[in-house]
Amino acid sequence: MLDALRSAAVKPAALIRKEPFFFVALFLTLIFALLSPPHISAVRWNVIVLLFSLMLVGQAFDRCMLLASVARFSIGICKTPKRLGLVMILTTGLLAMFVTNDVALLTIVPLTMTMARLSGKDPYRLIVLETMAANIFSALTPFGNPQNLYLYSYYRLQPGEFFSVMAPFGLLGFLLLLGINQVVSRGEAYEVKPERFRIKDGRLLAAASLLFFLNILSVFGVVDYRFVFVLTVFVFLILAPILFRRVDYCLLSTFLLFFLFADSVAGMSSVRSLLTETLRTKETVLLFSAGLSQIISNVPASVLLSGFTEHYRQLIYGVSAGGLGTPIASLASLISFKLYVRENRPEPYRKLFYILNFSMLIVLLAGAFLIGFQNG
Repeated sequence: MLDALRSAAVKPAALIRKEPFFFVALFLTLIFALLSPPHISAVRWNVIVLLFSLMLVGQAFDRCMLLASVARFSIGICKTPKRLGLVMILTTGLLAMFVTNDVALLTIVPLTMTMARLSGKDPYRLIVLETMAANIFSALTPFGNPQNLYLYSYYRLQPGEFFSVMAPFGLLGFLLLLGINQVVSRGEAYEVKPERFRIKDGRLLAAASLLFFLNILSVFGVVDYRFVFVLTVFVFLILAPILFRRVDYCLLSTFLLFFLFADSVAGMSSVRSLLTETLRTKETVLLFSAGLSQIISNVPASVLLSGFTEHYRQLIYGVSAGGLGTPIASLASLISFKLYVRENRPEPYRKLFYILNFSMLIVLLAGAFLIGFQNG
């Protein structure tokens, strides 16, 4: 009986350690709800539904070994650390653009850890590069990360409007990653043999590919998202119901809590006055959104600030750049960190992460001013 009680007491603590961001979001939402009750109508269910559908599709691709095959093939063609760094930047980035930064890192980082174990190397440099690539490249599509999905929907943007904002960001970010890779990727090469693509369950892969295409069309408003959601759920219930167990429901719930938290905060007259005054100019929207992301993460920063500004270009750029910096600035960065520290000391990773992320954040914001983007 005593052992059972101890086991029951450990489980909640273990769950909190596993999903600290969810419980922080839950705590803050409950506290602010007492001060300013949120409205359930503040939740943008179309964003939640689309995010859930894309998670299912991403898990289907993973189950078919598509993502792992792409990663293994990419790793296998590398002969030098610099080439490996470049290939993993591109592989992680391209995956993040289409299956979200979270799914990309959940696929790439474990493979990198396995490769490191086989070669006896510490992969912290490579994983920091992969994390930065996921955050940079995922910002280039409306469906690459949760904040883009939300802001694209909230401001009812057209594809051309969105890509005109993110093209300079992506180009500058990619050039910075190339330069960083040349500096930090050094040492002996990983000894990994090239592997062929090994795809399993072709029927599921074909269905997932079609549903992915339909979900993208729903993001762009071509197809009704409700129809696509029902179809996605129906198809996967038939072909692979196990996918529903692999969805990150904590992340979905955290995103839902962000809407309620932002509504509570926005309902407080003092905060509303402060944000209204602060976000009057395009320059302050750009800088404030990037700064706030360092403290509460770029997803809740997007939800909170969107209600106080029409300067969507600066907000999208600001929260995208704001995903770099502290580990909590982006949920994807926390995923990489948690996976790495399971087997390694955190100090080398943390030191390099802070140096590179804050350096890139400063350059990206400076670049926005140099090209006159804040006036766009």
